[in-house]
Amino acid sequence: MAVGLVVIAYAAWRIIAVLWYALRPTTTTDTTNAISLPNRLAKRAFEQDNVDTAMVDNDDNGGQVFQPMIPGITVPLSHLGYYLLALLVCGIFHEAGHAIASFSQRVRIKSAGVFMYYIYPGAFVNIPDQALSLLSPFNQLKIICAGVWHNIVLYLWVLFFLSGGLKLCLLLVGWQSLEGLGGVSVVSVRKDSPLVYHLPTSSIVYQLNDFVLDDNIASWNTYLLDNQQRHDAQQGFCASNTTRSNDTTCCDIDDNYPFGQSSNTSISCFRDFHPDTSEPKWTLCLPTTQVLVSQDAKRCSSDADCQVTDQCVTPYTPSTRGQFVRVYIKSSPSDVENTGAFVFEGELVDIWESVKVGILHPRFWFLPVWIPHTVELFLRYISSFTLALALLNILPAFQLDGEFALGQLLALVSRHGPASPLSTGNTTPSQHYTRRIVKVTSAVVGFVIIGSILLGVAQQ
Repeated sequence: MAVGLVVIAYAAWRIIAVLWYALRPTTTTDTTNAISLPNRLAKRAFEQDNVDTAMVDNDDNGGQVFQPMIPGITVPLSHLGYYLLALLVCGIFHEAGHAIASFSQRVRIKSAGVFMYYIYPGAFVNIPDQALSLLSPFNQLKIICAGVWHNIVLYLWVLFFLSGGLKLCLLLVGWQSLEGLGGVSVVSVRKDSPLVYHLPTSSIVYQLNDFVLDDNIASWNTYLLDNQQRHDAQQGFCASNTTRSNDTTCCDIDDNYPFGQSSNTSISCFRDFHPDTSEPKWTLCLPTTQVLVSQDAKRCSSDADCQVTDQCVTPYTPSTRGQFVRVYIKSSPSDVENTGAFVFEGELVDIWESVKVGILHPRFWFLPVWIPHTVELFLRYISSFTLALALLNILPAFQLDGEFALGQLLALVSRHGPASPLSTGNTTPSQHYTRRIVKVTSAVVGFVIIGSILLGVAQQ
């Protein structure tokens, strides 16, 4: 309970600080410090598709302690199934804790079950107040706090699986890790992306341009999320003058036409390869695939490395919206013969947003590649909800477990009899203090919930 009170007080303070910073007039002095808070509630540039926890304390979530999880707003609508199922699991674990503790204290429950309120799933356990009031304050505390304790135990188990237990289990039943082997396994590709025709699920992407993905997902993110959104080539390609196109409009590049204005989509603009110069000496239009990913493509550092009739060229990509990425794939980690490559044209971040990857690859063809990602995502939602449920429920606020726990705790400390909701007559000192604490805590909890939701929505 003490931990919950500290967390909720800190959350309220952080919300007040963010609101104060966002609403006060901006001065010149504040300009350099604006980056430390959520860019005055601006949308973040890149949001990864993960749900690490509902209790995060860093600047990336806008200075909030409790991050609201609203399907379609703060979390993807496609996660709605994970969201609702995780809520149900956490609710069942919580209520099961109350039920088990009641049976251990020989208190029979009236009823128990699950419910669906519109689309919100939940669980309930009905414990008779009269039978509960006959127990000592300490035994009542066991029943009242059992739900929170079960949520904490569930969180610790989920944390174990997310910290390596899940990976170990999957390795034992048919998956293999790409760590040490390099590359990433394709889990899924967005259906409206052109990559869907070139990247089959369970294929392995092991190289992007000349950048080998030795560190798996870390390398994937490093290359595709680079702040410059472009990478200078270290080597060029030998291209024959005989393949040169007479159509030069592919090099008419501007912000509106990042790939040029030619109607021939098979050709692209190339320039002379000189790593030390930013401006091209000349440009020409060449067949994209033939130059960049053909089997007999020869790399070069200058024209001297090529045949007499060839030139050392590299794609001319002045716009970050018109980058060329050679994507190299293979079917399995050990397959060095059946490899392939294709050229993606667009922004680097488009690949990152369209392709979901992982480090676990199925050893057998019948194992779905999406299982590791699906289970991990589901566990992350459970960890978020069960931790938030434990911290919020233990708070001494209206109709939360903490309200009744505080009454019994004060009764135990003051050596009064059990504080029962059925008792009549004069109010005991412990009941008086309980009501005052509950009112204050309820106001703070309400402020934190409303403030977190408003700030979370404003950041989107």
